Amino acid sequence: MEKIIIGRDRKDLEAYGSRGTVFIGSHIVGEGEDFHLANPVHMDVVRPHVILIAGKRGSGKSYTGAVIAEEITKLQKEIKKNISVLMIDTMGIYWSMGRPNEQDAELLREWGLKPEGVKMRFFVPKGFIKKYNDVGVKVDRAFTLSCGDMTATDWMITFGFKPLSEEGLAIERAIKKVQSRFGRIYSIKDIIKEIENDKKTMEKTKNALVSRFLSARDWGVFERMGTPAKDFFKKGEVTVLDVSHYTRTSTGWSVRSMLVGLFARKIFHERLTARKSEEFEVMGGEAKKTIPMVWIMIDEAHQFVPSEGITAASEPLLTLVKEGRQPGISLVMITQRPNKLHPDVLAQSDIIISHRLTAEEDIKALRAIMQTYMIKDIQEYINSLPRQKGSAIVLDDNSERIYSVQIRPRLSWHAGGSPIAIKKKGIFD
Repeated sequence: MEKIIIGRDRKDLEAYGSRGTVFIGSHIVGEGEDFHLANPVHMDVVRPHVILIAGKRGSGKSYTGAVIAEEITKLQKEIKKNISVLMIDTMGIYWSMGRPNEQDAELLREWGLKPEGVKMRFFVPKGFIKKYNDVGVKVDRAFTLSCGDMTATDWMITFGFKPLSEEGLAIERAIKKVQSRFGRIYSIKDIIKEIENDKKTMEKTKNALVSRFLSARDWGVFERMGTPAKDFFKKGEVTVLDVSHYTRTSTGWSVRSMLVGLFARKIFHERLTARKSEEFEVMGGEAKKTIPMVWIMIDEAHQFVPSEGITAASEPLLTLVKEGRQPGISLVMITQRPNKLHPDVLAQSDIIISHRLTAEEDIKALRAIMQTYMIKDIQEYINSLPRQKGSAIVLDDNSERIYSVQIRPRLSWHAGGSPIAIKKKGIFD
């Protein structure tokens, strides 16, 4: 049966056919419950893309992100050696991808597939290693970040201070002083010392700032020297960075935004350097070892690049959205609230995978970016989907087509499903 290929323009279709595409599901023919599955749907992964995956809670959006990650690890060796996947796990649901999906073995057989864990590495902040070991979850590596990677503005946004407030100005002075003394290699302890010695800051403000930075030290992720950026990428494999533990703090989303922003900046600069080396090699120069092209996947994306206000991740992520194509960075943004997502993300997405949405404001957000090749209102397309998890409409700006698709079942274990009080034999017992 002929493949439907999304994310690839006519020129690439003629040049490469289906090479470098991944199987994400099957085309839905018919409406509502009167449907059947037809052609396999494949998606291009060798060109950079900005992909928006939307859907209300429980519709399968996070599941779909994992399907894309699984498929990249199954590419032909000569292709996947040039690609890596970085999943920034804000909800703590992707740690199980290394295990086969035995719970859906029968469903997988119906699709001609079988349970299979994927090649992955699981990284957690250094301060949380013991918590994972205590519950028996295998951690491949602890990661840390360098204090020197944080700007004064990053700290202000994370702590909720305005730049011209007394607290903001004190942070600015402290960061400038530690940088003049230590360059980019310093600790939170060094920042605190500068704040305490600052004669321009009131004692009350000093105490408030010291308290904030002591809390930051307890996040268990900042050191003088952080984990090298290249360690987060492995060719043809998935690296899961778990930052979900920060939801338990009062500033949970601020902390996670700060971490996501730092990773986004690191990746952008690393890939800019790598791209220059790759171009040099094409021109006949000597090949140099660089980090591969990167697929970054982020759940709850509206928390990091909101439609209103800014977070510590806003600017770095919007840079990837607008400028990531040239250095070879793909971005998969997953959200249940597209209307809360920054309009630039919506406008720059060349592939939109929308599971079922019911909130009028979310429908309006997608309607605002409707393309001319859509002959019906987006609400009609969504309403025509069968009422089962994993069904979605796919808007492909590259081929200027829209499809109804049933996303394939996962090969690896899905840890993001809702719990149930009835235990299944052989799985929980």
